[in-house]
Amino acid sequence: NKAGRETLVKFHWKPACGVKCLLEDEAVAVGGANHSHASQDLYDAIAAGDYPEWRLFVQTMAPADQDKFDFDPLDVTKTWPEDVFPLQPVGRMVLNRNPDNFFNENEQLAFCPALVVPGITYSDDKLLQTRIFSYADTQRHRLGPNYLQIPVNAPQCAHHNNHHDGFMNFMHR
Repeated sequence: NKAGRETLVKFHWKPACGVKCLLEDEAVAVGGANHSHASQDLYDAIAAGDYPEWRLFVQTMAPADQDKFDFDPLDVTKTWPEDVFPLQPVGRMVLNRNPDNFFNENEQLAFCPALVVPGITYSDDKLLQTRIFSYADTQRHRLGPNYLQIPVNAPQCAHHNNHHDGFMNFMHR
């Protein structure tokens, strides 16, 4: 934060339209007719101008408090009680267009928890620590050594780095 104090943060994406589930019989019928029914529904909604929206909330905890509970706050399978750590709204995400080129804009996406903005760092969560290493390694194997220079993964603002030449260099100097 502005005072330079470390704070544990748990992020939550909540759909603005709520959560809807299928009953078992419905799931068998819908899934049997179209195994990509959820993707099709998303694509059709965006094409119709009914843009899906998710709201971003955070819960915050002082690191000194993490041993005061009967659960491990760093365990990703545990939720933090909202009466103790209220959800604080911080933003939203709206999907307002379908990909023009599915391969370029979807199949080449490379998510990696090791890439964080200034001010965010990593907790001691064992699963996160494993993913910090393995995701980047997987993306290098899957997309090539310069996967961060593929347009869908590259920063959308001016930036400087030490990448120069080499296999799959998409940056022009």
